[in-house]
Amino acid sequence: MSLYGDAIRALRQVILLDERMRHTSADLARISQELADLRDRVSRLEGMLAASMTPLREANPTRVRRRLLGPSDQVG
Repeated sequence: MSLYGDAIRALRQVILLDERMRHTSADLARISQELADLRDRVSRLEGMLAASMTPLREANPTRVRRRLLGPSDQVG
């Protein structure tokens, strides 16, 4: 093959590699943004869950346990 044909083929390969790198970096940026969005959503869900559990903790600060009846506590 001629020198010009080799040079053109090499330039095409460089252009294709450049396009792949651009697409790869754009994909990486998109994935990073999606991960950041997911992290924010999980943080909000954690906050909502914690807020919904707060009234339960305040209403029952200590667990009320039923006392088992012993022989002297039984009536009848």
